Amino acid sequence: MSISSLNNNQPSQTGGASQTQNSAYSAQTARNQLNQLLVESLSVSISSGKQSQSLLLKASITNINQVLNADFANGNNQSGSQGSASLQISSTQLSISIQQQDSSGASNSASDDDMSPDATSKRILDGALGLFGLYQQQHPDQNASDQAQSFIKLVRQGFEQGYQEATDILKNLNVFNGDVSANAQKTYNLVEQGFNNFLSQYQDSSKTQAASNQGSGS
Repeated sequence: MSISSLNNNQPSQTGGASQTQNSAYSAQTARNQLNQLLVESLSVSISSGKQSQSLLLKASITNINQVLNADFANGNNQSGSQGSASLQISSTQLSISIQQQDSSGASNSASDDDMSPDATSKRILDGALGLFGLYQQQHPDQNASDQAQSFIKLVRQGFEQGYQEATDILKNLNVFNGDVSANAQKTYNLVEQGFNNFLSQYQDSSKTQAASNQGSGS
């Protein structure tokens, strides 16, 4: 399947349903941006490790952005007349945070040119997990443990969608082999482990708090 066919398929996927989320981050816009990015990336030695990892990074961040914005839209649409304004602020903060994490490399130990699995996974993790505070603001009715579980479920979904899209492109180009495949898989494993570690911190904290409350009540 060619990139042009990917682009040509986009209009047929929109339909009337997209009209119901006119205040949310447009899924169609996200797909168009991603396809444009893919075309640009594929024009420059996509078979090289650096370019394939860059593709994975961009696809992951784009999908995480989209999934979180959809969640914020759903939450704000249920909160009354202030929903639209609140969503607009959230979407702006989300986009700025993603861009800052991406452009800065999200780590002093990883240079802009470092697209190794370790550096790429850290960029994805820092870009995603750095948005947890914003997610907490959108879901004040949940405790920290529940917030962490719901948040990780969303960002994991976004990352896995991005990973699937990027690897599908690489497979269609017959370059998803050797170092390209190995580096992508290692990046995937590191990101998933990072999500699990983040979730464990909040689960452990919740258990400690519950034990403390029991002790003080006895």
